Amino acid sequence: MTFLAFDTSGEFCVLALSDDSGAVQAVSIFEGKRTLSRRLLGEVDSLLTRNSLALADLTAFAVGVGPGSFTGVRVGVTTAKTLAQVLGKPLIGIGTLAAYAAAWSPRGSGEIIAVVLPSRRGEVYAALFQNGKSLEEPFAAPIDEFTERLQTMERVIVCGDTRQLPAWKGAALTQLWTPPEGLAALAARRLAAGEADEVFGLVPLYVVAPSISPPKKNPPSAGDNP
Repeated sequence: MTFLAFDTSGEFCVLALSDDSGAVQAVSIFEGKRTLSRRLLGEVDSLLTRNSLALADLTAFAVGVGPGSFTGVRVGVTTAKTLAQVLGKPLIGIGTLAAYAAAWSPRGSGEIIAVVLPSRRGEVYAALFQNGKSLEEPFAAPIDEFTERLQTMERVIVCGDTRQLPAWKGAALTQLWTPPEGLAALAARRLAAGEADEVFGLVPLYVVAPSISPPKKNPPSAGDNP
């Protein structure tokens, strides 16, 4: 039994094939940027072909729901929902920050895992985990403010895009793409428990609202009527 887990919330997109235990069997990582919507299904097909599989062979689809790039998250979630609906397979939504924590958390050791990813200019998306459990909901915060908060904590490890915290001098694990093993582990756990998300109910986790500017109005030309 093999399921597909993927995350398109960041600069690098991650595709992973996993068995029902959460063990990753194959991975594809590519830079998405402006070509994501055109490339994603082709990259999925290529990964499946290399592993002698077809979409119909998959038992479920798991997708990172963010936070991250608004466009990236939307493309990934929409694609996963479409595949799950068309093929009649279970759909699992996974928090992107939680996937980092699942991959990096030393279980039972007591360290706080702080996951940070880029947000708006001067801000980060962040979440705190300990012993595999979330300490609070994902949030966005100014970089300096969050760094100061980290400095008040003991036994904290920062992971994710740690370049966002230039003043941080503590333990850091930088990885610019969502850990496939974290995605697979969390998805396998939910599937084993018989859990799945309702296709039309799964929505991206944006944390902050997208910045959408109204279209600019062109000035009237000399020939326009007032």
